[in-house]
Amino acid sequence: MNTNATTVRVRGPQDLIAFVPFRLGYQPSESVVVVSVRGARQLVGLVARLDLDAFDGRCADGRPATEVAAESLARVATKDGADRVVVVGYTGTALPAAVDAATRVRRAMEATAARIEARLPGTESWVVTPGGYRALDCTDTLCCPAEGRPVDDIVHSRIAATMVLAGRTVAPSRADRLRIARASPEARRSAGRAAGRWATARATTAEWAARSLEEWRVAVRRAGAAEPGESVEPEPAVLGRLAAAMGDRWVRDALLMWITADEGTADDDVVLRTAQGRVDAETDAAAGRAMARIVDPDGAARPADERVGPAVHILEAVVAHVPRARQPAPLTLLGLIAWWGGDGAVASGRLAAALAIDADYSLARLVSTALEAGLPPGWVRRETAELERERAREEALADRPGDTPGAAVSGERSGGVPGPVFG
Repeated sequence: MNTNATTVRVRGPQDLIAFVPFRLGYQPSESVVVVSVRGARQLVGLVARLDLDAFDGRCADGRPATEVAAESLARVATKDGADRVVVVGYTGTALPAAVDAATRVRRAMEATAARIEARLPGTESWVVTPGGYRALDCTDTLCCPAEGRPVDDIVHSRIAATMVLAGRTVAPSRADRLRIARASPEARRSAGRAAGRWATARATTAEWAARSLEEWRVAVRRAGAAEPGESVEPEPAVLGRLAAAMGDRWVRDALLMWITADEGTADDDVVLRTAQGRVDAETDAAAGRAMARIVDPDGAARPADERVGPAVHILEAVVAHVPRARQPAPLTLLGLIAWWGGDGAVASGRLAAALAIDADYSLARLVSTALEAGLPPGWVRRETAELERERAREEALADRPGDTPGAAVSGERSGGVPGPVFG
């Protein structure tokens, strides 16, 4: 995770289009993406995406899927406080055929743009193909030749260079972004045996929760101490025991309390009592504070890379090593952390994977509901409100001489506010 923003200025559509894959974390294909642009400084906010498949056929209630998908994107894009929205279609169909009236991408883009335009005039539409990109309905051949502008304009833009220098990467596809490589068969067998033994030990070992938490702390501490480029991974048996521990709801909730705390502020006794299921007013209050740091705009905080990054590394290693039946808890924690960081693309993928294993896993269903409703984490909502107040001040000064409005984007959102991404 990277919540450290790098602010840059956008000088043209190529910069805005170049930013989209870095914000999603992967190169979109056969999809429609909407980007909200807000305020006098034209800050880039929310980025949302749907596959073209979502626009095909009919929904279960009989409505045309095109209408439902377009309305969904329009609703999400315009509720971010946008002043205008840019629609970007991605397709493997070459230009100029990609802009023909019969293409899937054009139909999906037009349906989406029409619904946005009804709420917010001034919508722009661009189509991107492997061989070129252009405005959807531009008739100026100097601006948009039939074969499109060169893709190199995007690949080698200032935005792309800035994102790379900031450590941002783009996976080839959404599947690649979400993929957690499986460990070797031998390592998986070792982890699976350890998980089974540790799950059995829960009923016979009084210090089971304490030992589980200590193994977690040691694993995360070692991962956090790794040098750049160095991968530190616990033994498979440790990962198996952690998976078994997370299978216990109380331990899982204790780990969430630990992850959301600032470095050095976690109350180890309260975390331990939560892991042991010894619930009282103090543990209830601590659990409430943990959730407030994620969802409450007043008490929310951004994820701390130095704490969350190593935790994500260990959780992914657990998923890589254990049988599917033991994966819902770590996958759900990964999804919740991603949602907390504003990365809906990863969040939705991790939560979908958890629910595919256990459709009744309640925490995964709860976070999925928030994600599907377009609810950002609390700190995003708070900082969005702050940006709205800043926008109002800027608009009041917009007529002053020397003001030059321009679009600004960041590693997440200009001014260090990462906007949520729905992938």
